[in-house]
Amino acid sequence: MKTLLIPILFLAAATYHPTDAERARWTYFDMRSIATCLEAYATDHQAYPVVSDIDALRPLVQPLYVVNLPTHDAWGNPYRIESTAKGYRIVSAGSDGKFDESTWSTAAQDLPTSADAVYENGKFIRKWSFK
Repeated sequence: MKTLLIPILFLAAATYHPTDAERARWTYFDMRSIATCLEAYATDHQAYPVVSDIDALRPLVQPLYVVNLPTHDAWGNPYRIESTAKGYRIVSAGSDGKFDESTWSTAAQDLPTSADAVYENGKFIRKWSFK
């Protein structure tokens, strides 16, 4: 019975393709995990780390605040991080993989997953719709 179960489970995993809504939720969880690392760092150091990309953040928070820092969203695109001593911004390019920096300061909800999602200083500024 065990020998039949393994190929069936492998086949099910090999054919599964998450929806954009599932990928968006996964990406939101990752963005919040990154934010938790930034907040924990700020608690310990009385300031956020000054970094301009995810690779610069990794040695400052891993493994103390997180075992494996998420570096790519659920579509495989790298996160963009901007952090100063006073605040931070985490951005996912979404399903199209294209960043549009001109939109990052404009609050918006119910966006398509092709738009950029922005998490800034503890809250989502730009959010996707899960429809």
